Amino acid sequence: MQQLSTRHLIAIIAICEAGSVTAAAAELNVTQPALSATIRQAEEIVGIALFDRTSRRAKPTSAGLALIPEARRILTDVSRATQQLRDLAEGRIGHLSIASLPSAIAEIVAPALRRFVAEYPGIRVAVRDALNTEVARAVKSGEADLGFGVPAEDENNLKTKMLFEDRFIAVLPAGHFLGDRETVSWEDLRSETLIEGAKGSNTRASVREHLKVEGVGSAIECSFVPTTIGMVRNGLGVSVLSELACRIFANDDQIALRPLLPIVTRPISILQRADRDLSPAAQLFMNFLEFS
Repeated sequence: MQQLSTRHLIAIIAICEAGSVTAAAAELNVTQPALSATIRQAEEIVGIALFDRTSRRAKPTSAGLALIPEARRILTDVSRATQQLRDLAEGRIGHLSIASLPSAIAEIVAPALRRFVAEYPGIRVAVRDALNTEVARAVKSGEADLGFGVPAEDENNLKTKMLFEDRFIAVLPAGHFLGDRETVSWEDLRSETLIEGAKGSNTRASVREHLKVEGVGSAIECSFVPTTIGMVRNGLGVSVLSELACRIFANDDQIALRPLLPIVTRPISILQRADRDLSPAAQLFMNFLEFS
């Protein structure tokens, strides 16, 4: 069944306000015959006359008078919705949700957000730090618009783009004998007490692979870098962390950071759902990221 359109409603209100079809046509910048045809079509759709017309005047019928308040409300709602969508598209309003590895927040996400919120202060931003598996899960479930993490090799539901190639380094307590060397090998760490990442950590999986750790492994597991650093500071063991994650601890005199050889890298990437377009806010934020 055909419905009245906003074109019909605009025509009806214009005639009611102008008092004649001719005057309303001039106001709308259309021809008088075209406007008359629009009103006839509207009356055919609703099955009742909306105006009593003479050669000079057009006066709303009782049905026309009943329709006009609803027509005004509908047009106001349409105008408001249209403006809201424009505001979303242009970044005046909106919401951006980010899930990220903690190591990427300080060095990648926060600098981009600083510039982003300065230009788009009306967009609300939520940032969640999480382990790599949780970052991917949040993006896939729609909880996060964007994720910053290490893509899994068998991940088909996410679209990824590399931002930065991170590498692993050795983290030693101050005074450890390996700290006297300029570089440390993976082999050097195999006999050390290892403080490793929790399950779900990309770092844990890579470290276990290169140190050939099997089974239960370390007696101490930590989910996040500051906790791991605290354990190393107190001499509970050594660890392997990403260079990106350890930048804020570079001047900590209670630990020693050493390059690991051979070099093992991991791609810090931006993650988004492959089957869904980004929200307007997320699309705008992408412009503030620096890709390798």
